[in-house]
Amino acid sequence: MEPPKSCLFSLNNLETNDEIDSEFLLDKDFLLQTLTGLSEREALDKLNVLTSSNPDSHKRVCVALLYVMLTDQSQASKAWRDLTIVSRDNLLLVLARLNQLVSLRFEKLLMPVKMQLIWILEQIITSNIPGGDQLFVLMMSCIKGGDTRSPNVLFAEQMIKIVTSQLNWVVANSFILNLSVFTFLRLIIDHTTPQVAHLRKAEISLSIKLIRENFTECMKLGRDLIRLLQGVAKIPEFIDLWRDILYSPQKLSPSFTGILQILSVRTSRRFLASRLTPDMEARLSFLATQVKFGQHQRYQTWFAKRYFTGPETQTLVCDCIRYICGVIHPTNEMLNSNIVPRWALIGWLLTTITSNVMAAQTKLALFYDWFFYNKESDSIMNIEPGILVMNHALKSHPVIAATLMDFIIRMTDEFCPELQREVWSGINNSFKDIIDKKVIADFALLVSHPKLDEELRLSFHRKFPGMCLTGRGEDVGAKEDDDSKFSDDDTRSPPPPPPPPPAVNLSLDNREKMLNESAFSGSQEEEEEEYVPEFVKEPVENGTVDDRGGGSVGGGDSASEYSEDNDSGLSSLIDDLDPSIKEEIRKFAYEAENIAQRTSFGNVISRIMDHPAWTRAKLATVAKCLHVTLQPYFSLSVMDDEDEQVPLHHGIFQLLSILTKDKRPRIWKFLSEFYNVEPRVGYHLLYYLYSRAQLDLYLEFTSYTSAGTLKACLTEDLRICQEEDSPATFYKIIPDLYQKFPAVTTGNSSILHLIVSCIDSQQLHTIVCNVMSKKMKIFNVRSISSLLRATLEWETFEQYCVWQLLSAESVPSESVIDVLKDIKDTHHFELFSSMLIFLKSVKPTEKVVKKIIFLQNFEDQLVIPITVWWIDKYGEGVIRIIEGFIGSAVSSMDDKRLNILVQFVETICKAVDTNHVIYNQANLWRQIKSSYSFISASVKENCLMVQKMMKEGRKQSGSQRDSESGSDQDSDESEEERPKLSKRKRDVSVLDSDDD
Repeated sequence: MEPPKSCLFSLNNLETNDEIDSEFLLDKDFLLQTLTGLSEREALDKLNVLTSSNPDSHKRVCVALLYVMLTDQSQASKAWRDLTIVSRDNLLLVLARLNQLVSLRFEKLLMPVKMQLIWILEQIITSNIPGGDQLFVLMMSCIKGGDTRSPNVLFAEQMIKIVTSQLNWVVANSFILNLSVFTFLRLIIDHTTPQVAHLRKAEISLSIKLIRENFTECMKLGRDLIRLLQGVAKIPEFIDLWRDILYSPQKLSPSFTGILQILSVRTSRRFLASRLTPDMEARLSFLATQVKFGQHQRYQTWFAKRYFTGPETQTLVCDCIRYICGVIHPTNEMLNSNIVPRWALIGWLLTTITSNVMAAQTKLALFYDWFFYNKESDSIMNIEPGILVMNHALKSHPVIAATLMDFIIRMTDEFCPELQREVWSGINNSFKDIIDKKVIADFALLVSHPKLDEELRLSFHRKFPGMCLTGRGEDVGAKEDDDSKFSDDDTRSPPPPPPPPPAVNLSLDNREKMLNESAFSGSQEEEEEEYVPEFVKEPVENGTVDDRGGGSVGGGDSASEYSEDNDSGLSSLIDDLDPSIKEEIRKFAYEAENIAQRTSFGNVISRIMDHPAWTRAKLATVAKCLHVTLQPYFSLSVMDDEDEQVPLHHGIFQLLSILTKDKRPRIWKFLSEFYNVEPRVGYHLLYYLYSRAQLDLYLEFTSYTSAGTLKACLTEDLRICQEEDSPATFYKIIPDLYQKFPAVTTGNSSILHLIVSCIDSQQLHTIVCNVMSKKMKIFNVRSISSLLRATLEWETFEQYCVWQLLSAESVPSESVIDVLKDIKDTHHFELFSSMLIFLKSVKPTEKVVKKIIFLQNFEDQLVIPITVWWIDKYGEGVIRIIEGFIGSAVSSMDDKRLNILVQFVETICKAVDTNHVIYNQANLWRQIKSSYSFISASVKENCLMVQKMMKEGRKQSGSQRDSESGSDQDSDESEEERPKLSKRKRDVSVLDSDDD
């Protein structure tokens, strides 16, 4: 029976009524049964009795009346009247249900229901019901940005009508007033087509009216008010408003001293969040707080397909960036985890932009808090994503990093010429706070990176002199007369930084007070704790600073932990060393030149080798000391994405060369202790030995590690390489590792997953070429079934890549088919489609066809499609194999197998048309006829096509018996079969009676 159609939600054929819908329906039925046969007065008296008797009856009556208002426009007024009379909680329950509908199910509500929602909201506002402001805020956020389809336009029109008709209520509530201005200013940008000109005109008129008449209150919106006004500045109606803001501030408000007063105030995160629908906000928050880094691409693709559906939706990107920067502030625990960082999400959003105008708007949204940054009132979490996007984009998208840096430099002069000094000061303060709080490991490396254009680097150094010298915690306030920081092309000093902007009437305390007095009773904006990365607040547990904005990566012992002062931590470690090596370690730690460091490191190793009494504990202490100095080397990629290799005489490789010259056990023990402190040394060693054609030494090294096995060390080192270094490094060494260590790489599902989890088309093609040219052997025939079963939990693209590699390698098809033996789930469509394509190229031998036919539960997904394909391509050869199986089942008296084979033939017949070659196979039908009496009755009932074909074949053979020369031979064959068949008890069938 078809389920009843929902009156609330738009559901597809696969969806059923959810619990909210079911609850509404049950309460409506309860109300109808209660009031059946009663007059209007009696019904009202009955409702009063019910709502007064117990809380449950009160709830059911209120919900039922709400359902009537939402679904029946003709009865809505009467239901509202009854509800206001019988409600005992001032509609608190009704408002909770409405908030639930809007926040959780608004996307699925039918359009008439949405219109009734607006009608109910107007009644609540008119009646001045407490809590109506919260419902208003939720419904305002449901007006989608970047959506000009008629349902969204109609909803926006109705909300404008509510604001216009309830203007006194709106103006009386500071937060509601500012939210209305913020929303309609933002929507004007979307409504540029002639079809929505009437809506755009209403939004412009209402926005200007609210701003001019309530400018003092609108100032509380903060700097994003100016950002939105910039977006509509070219509209004629806003030109006069802009002129007054810039040149006649007293006309707007006696307390307004100028645009800097607004720009100095950070916008509340509640306004930034209001421009995302509840559905979008929930999904973006999930993406930023729950999804692991490395697995976020599929969620990003899904998000883009759902919300970025056309060019007009690109305006949403600015809303998302402002939300990520201003609202999503991860805790230190999240920064230390593998949750996708904010900079990665923003970097992805930047790549979705195709319009130059929108590209400029998105950059403005990203850096807007930089222009007037004051660390006393702003949070570093608002500016952190911008610097991290630039820092990480240098590796894979240097063009984006360059355009972002160029944007900051140009905005210093171009954002507002009248406030040029203030903007320069704000950006300069941003850079200082970023350096002071060590948001990135090496600021000097960022601003002097060789991938940046030379002119761009010089422009930055001229604009922000001294910043390039502040890496690794150096003093930000370097003396400006230091010649080292200036280019020879320009020795001019910029004007000294101006003092901070004057205090405005909206201090932090005043802002909090304003929010406390807003419409949400007891729902104030939380105070934001000043962001201090955990490695600054207190020692971190694992040693190295993570560029994601705080936290750490890598393993380590507590003795090597960082405090804010690395030098003091290093000194305390050196003091614990053996006197024979203490001075050499100190020299190595504080040498600046590579050659001097190399010499000092060689002396350290010599001291270790000259003293046989060195224990593992002493070696571990030395390793911790060296790690403090060597840490910067590990933050650099071995290769970049253009396959440019870091020379082996640079960085950590020159030190590894010293270590690997002496292959005595003590060196390996020391290297294993260093490996415990800094796991990244493993893949650096691996790459170094690969480059020197000495991979045999890696096998020797692994025997001294705590894992002790080549398989465990290799898998872990490749994992760290894939996650933390350039993909070019990982895919460079993979072929040689498969060739050198086949015992631990061939059939290794963990390494295979690392390969396919971050692969692109070029890398996949390269590996396919290596496989086909026998340079790599990925699959082990004996374990291929278990490996393929492990892939069933992987992403769809990863599984398809595995099958690409499987097709490139000569793998026996029988072993591949065996993966299906223990699989019960019929929803592994990646497996079935890939196996079908794989089996298309396989010649159907008797062994292969047998494995396919006797698979259970996969007829439609695999068995029938590939069998039909084989019959079409190879013709009667496949039919002969099936005939042989039937004859074998009869001769071996295997009735179960015989039943399966006959059902299989029946299914094949149903899957093809009556002109197919299988219908012309007389031998096949004779074979089935000769065994038909041994087939079970249930199978006979279901095999109608088989019965039909045997009857037709029998009649045909009877009419041609005298004329065909082969009749005697057929009789002989029947006689030969009789002795075998007579061994069984024969059933009397319908076909036998037809013969008689």
